[in-house]
Amino acid sequence: MTDINNYDDNQQNDETSIEDFLNTEDQIKSDKIEITKKKQERRIHIEKYDNNSGMGDVAPYSITRYFNWGAFLFNWIWGLKYKKFTLLLIPLICIIPYGFIIAIILAFIAGTKGNQWAWEEIQYQNEEDFHNAQKAWVKAWFILAAIALVITVPILLLNNPNHKDTADSNQKNEKETPTYYNFISTSELKIPQEIYDETDVQDANYELLLSNKYIIYWLRPKNEKTLENKKYIEDEFNKNAAQLKDKFILYPDIKELKTGTDTISDIDIEANCINKNCINKWLYKTCESGYCIINPRGKVYYKTRDKAKVIPKAINLLIKWTEEEQQQQ
Repeated sequence: MTDINNYDDNQQNDETSIEDFLNTEDQIKSDKIEITKKKQERRIHIEKYDNNSGMGDVAPYSITRYFNWGAFLFNWIWGLKYKKFTLLLIPLICIIPYGFIIAIILAFIAGTKGNQWAWEEIQYQNEEDFHNAQKAWVKAWFILAAIALVITVPILLLNNPNHKDTADSNQKNEKETPTYYNFISTSELKIPQEIYDETDVQDANYELLLSNKYIIYWLRPKNEKTLENKKYIEDEFNKNAAQLKDKFILYPDIKELKTGTDTISDIDIEANCINKNCINKWLYKTCESGYCIINPRGKVYYKTRDKAKVIPKAINLLIKWTEEEQQQQ
């Protein structure tokens, strides 16, 4: 009997009243609601970047830390785009002596400050858009440089004194040895003062330094080709005799070769000078590979390798030298 009572008591302890059950269910719902609220409260906050480009404000460090090569390379042209008109001084400064030094400094300043200036002036979508815009300047510079290279290299090669005409090289004709003077034959050059100081009255061609006329001189080995060239220049000279005859001396120095070759060697043109230097040695060295148009009074000369340019250039120089002499009087 006692055992039966104990069993009933245990059964009663295990039972849950309806009120307790409802309270427990409410607590579970409350916990779920609380968890749901906590989940809903979790948010990812993304801070939107403040794009202040085009507003004249200070650019972020991610912009200003880079050197702007477009501003450096295009400098004043780049300055027109971004309204930095101070950079327009760069081409003007280059005109004055040693102005290129200041121009280089200004170009470096443009490269250093370029990103800040560009960011202040124009509105960009983002930093990537800004960097792409500045890289476009650099790409444009390299494209222009490549185009210039493609154009100038063939011109330089064609005007290179080492360039030989294949057809002419197969013939036995005059061989023109390129010298330093050939490279700058398009400009007027000075005759060294020591040639005037050291040439003795007994030296050959001494009288050329005292001539009141301009001189067209060239040195060549005697062969069929050089004689043809000589005749061509003489014919062109005679066609323009009205302008040139009283002002110029035509002086072709055609040498009989001693060495038995088609080219002039040191043996063929021994220039014996009383002193270390003289006019004859200078003529042999300078005019052996070209045609020299000499102004002995002005102590200048012009050199060309093309026989067709000799007389036209002589006419142009006659006008130029005559005007200069009149201004000095």
